[in-house]
Amino acid sequence: MGEAINMAGRQRMLSQRIAQSYFLKGLKPDSARSDEQLQRAIKEFDRNLVSLKNYPAAKPLHQQALRVEALWLPYKQLAQGEVNKDSGTILLEQSNTLLKEANEYVSQLEKLSATQKAEIINLSGRQRMLSQRIAKNFLAAQWGINTENATALLYEDLAEYENVLTYLSESSLNTPKIRTQLQKVTGQFKYALKGFDGAMSLSGKRLVHVVTGTTDAMLRGMNIITGQYAELLSE
Repeated sequence: MGEAINMAGRQRMLSQRIAQSYFLKGLKPDSARSDEQLQRAIKEFDRNLVSLKNYPAAKPLHQQALRVEALWLPYKQLAQGEVNKDSGTILLEQSNTLLKEANEYVSQLEKLSATQKAEIINLSGRQRMLSQRIAKNFLAAQWGINTENATALLYEDLAEYENVLTYLSESSLNTPKIRTQLQKVTGQFKYALKGFDGAMSLSGKRLVHVVTGTTDAMLRGMNIITGQYAELLSE
């Protein structure tokens, strides 16, 4: 169950990473890296969706999995299509709708497991999603899509990320390895804040590079931590 919650949590993150990669392609149309990142995220979402639909313990959640799939198919098609601001505006809206249903699936999995460890896997996995939603809204604003709202949501997510990071750091479930990883992520988050607050005196493509690089590092760190929490549930 820990592995399933971890995987379902990655679906939340991937819904945001796909939009983030799409917007990065809009900002840097000559970048092969952003297209590779986009295609990898789409392929993983497809694989995970199949695995979760076939996961025996999650049979009671089959209808919710179908709701996620129904939203995923047009979202995937749009993300793989022509990159322009009109499609980007629709993609931004769809990314939020898909995230809502993917999050509901994780919440239902957590209820099925009925343990405290499942709750912390869910929270930790949500941090992965937040790192990518932060980057998504930052890039949307940089590209000129829904600028005012995207910026407001960005700062809401930064506040939530910081609060949950504090909560996780104080958990009695933490092992020495988990504490070490959390300290690393905390350092990365503080560095990212400098970019959003203008403390780095950067702008344009350089700022985009620093912010996406740092949020990706936050993603990798929280992915390790979520896997460590999932292992605790398996013990």
